[in-house]
Amino acid sequence: MVDSFGVTSRDIKGGRVFALRGELDISNADGLVEQITGPAGFFIVVDLSELTFADSSGLGAILTARWRVIRDGGMLVLSRPRRNVQTLLEMTGIDELVTDWDPEWEEPSVARIFT
Repeated sequence: MVDSFGVTSRDIKGGRVFALRGELDISNADGLVEQITGPAGFFIVVDLSELTFADSSGLGAILTARWRVIRDGGMLVLSRPRRNVQTLLEMTGIDELVTDWDPEWEEPSVARIFT
């Protein structure tokens, strides 16, 4: 059974957390850039704790989103990758974007769900 892909988001102080769920691949990476960016100057956290798989298309979308966020004066970091996703990040040199989870990012807020 394939894990369906989805994105949820919640606001945090100064930015937004986007939680990716399931398998991110060429079949669903299109449009992800627009989903995981925010207003100029935003701090974006991409929570990978529920991401079970990513391919090069998925990683490319995350990197493109990061480039756009930085271009607009913000910052995008990755956090809490599962072991298999962490291995992929290390193999591609993207693991430098991974940061420790901040408990403040757990603050409850209104969640928006994208599928």
